[in-house]
Amino acid sequence: MNNLFAGRLVRLRALEPDDAETLFQHLQDTEISRLDSSIEYPRSLADIRRLLENPREARNPDNRELAIETLDGQMVGGINVQGADSRNGTFSIGIGLPERTAWGKGYAKEAMLLALRYMFHERRYQKCNIGVFAFNERAIGLYRHLGFVDEGRVRRAVFTNSAYHDEILLGMTFEEFDNRYPEWRVSLDENSPVIG
Repeated sequence: MNNLFAGRLVRLRALEPDDAETLFQHLQDTEISRLDSSIEYPRSLADIRRLLENPREARNPDNRELAIETLDGQMVGGINVQGADSRNGTFSIGIGLPERTAWGKGYAKEAMLLALRYMFHERRYQKCNIGVFAFNERAIGLYRHLGFVDEGRVRRAVFTNSAYHDEILLGMTFEEFDNRYPEWRVSLDENSPVIG
């Protein structure tokens, strides 16, 4: 069986109420929270569990939060498609691997490719736009390695750790994705090997 959301290293899946403890532990690392977006007030395990048990229905079905797990079932992070604009065919992706033991193993790259392939080939979007804080060098390196193109800089866009920081804007079009990753094109042959 082929699964469009599974690669050779990881698979993307819906968040489940049983993920509450893992998410709670991830939120305890303020360094990771700063890289992701911002440091917020602490959340209780009960609050996280309640949110997972009673998720709000997304107004836009293309905006999704997904877990990233290894093929042996270990949750190593999360990825979300956000800001999906079907009229203009644009969207954004946020990704986080709070498990430092998962860094440098190709999990983030494959998770990004799985999400990009789905949005480009199944949902007909034409461009992914990403904004990342200038101090998040790991993320910037990942996006550039994937083939995202620098498109601009918003000066002093975020305040954290007692200072203002710029936001780097990057983008990738459908054509850039397909030209760079022809092996990631979706095959309709049910006997084809897992893509990725």
